[in-house]
Amino acid sequence: MAQPGWYTDPHGTGRLRWWDGQRWTEHLHDQVAPPPQPQPRPSQQQPHMSYGQAYGPEAYSARTQPQPPPTPIAVDVRGFWLHADVQGVGYGNGSMPWAHVEWVAYWPAQPGQWVFQVGRHPFHGGPRVEVLLDQEDLWSRLADMSRRMLEPRLVGELAARVRTGEQIDVGQGLAVHRGGVSGGQISLNWRALAGGTIRDGRVWLHQAGAATPALYIPQQNPNAVLIPALLAELKR
Repeated sequence: MAQPGWYTDPHGTGRLRWWDGQRWTEHLHDQVAPPPQPQPRPSQQQPHMSYGQAYGPEAYSARTQPQPPPTPIAVDVRGFWLHADVQGVGYGNGSMPWAHVEWVAYWPAQPGQWVFQVGRHPFHGGPRVEVLLDQEDLWSRLADMSRRMLEPRLVGELAARVRTGEQIDVGQGLAVHRGGVSGGQISLNWRALAGGTIRDGRVWLHQAGAATPALYIPQQNPNAVLIPALLAELKR
């Protein structure tokens, strides 16, 4: 289920309606879409890219190698203009440069709907850009752009804090420190931790030699999608 926030009114008013996390409220907000811009030709569209995969040290290292810039996104979504490029992302009247983003979240909300969010702290009340999509390919392109333009910086900053001795909370549930990780009733040192995967709306942590995951963090939590890459970076 989507996080609380302003979404395009499903009742067709052309305005934004507040979703409190469980139901639509009576609160409405005006928002005007920017004028249309040329959309990329079909040949410029990036292929669908899967995000549900393991992140080992070698895999994360390959992701941080120089790559061609991603194809910009410029498309109408539910009556408002969505744009994303190497500089930042925007939807409707809201926009944010990648360099200013402090947290990211993207997840499958329910069958046929996908959510993408970026923002600054505090998570509740801070500025954010949020879009609810009904096209998985477009959502995957946004997630891929985040992994390329944003997440290496966030992972690097979090890893640097851990390496200086700080214990940090990632994904609202996972404590990461120089000795390893802990969450719920589980605590694993780096040698016992095999890595992480993202699938089925969750970020799974795997214990070395174990057949089943040790614990999971909901994928919709802020910066939860960074966990596999962060663990891979700290295990290097």
